Amino acid sequence: MALTIGLAEAKNNFSRVTSEVHRTGKPVTVLKNNRPWVVITPAAAKETPAQDAVDLAIDFMDEYSDVFEELAK
Repeated sequence: MALTIGLAEAKNNFSRVTSEVHRTGKPVTVLKNNRPWVVITPAAAKETPAQDAVDLAIDFMDEYSDVFEELAK
């Protein structure tokens, strides 16, 4: 089953979307006005395990950014 998301969601969660594409290897179609606009696909080359850890850390920071902002006050 093909994954699709709206343009606004892709914009607001770009890091998370690209990490998911990388992790699963499955492309995501971005819709504009409910029509396919672009497809985000994984790169052909496999990244190193260290890069996977960086992607995981970025996802974590994105997911809990509001908590980090509150703690920084």
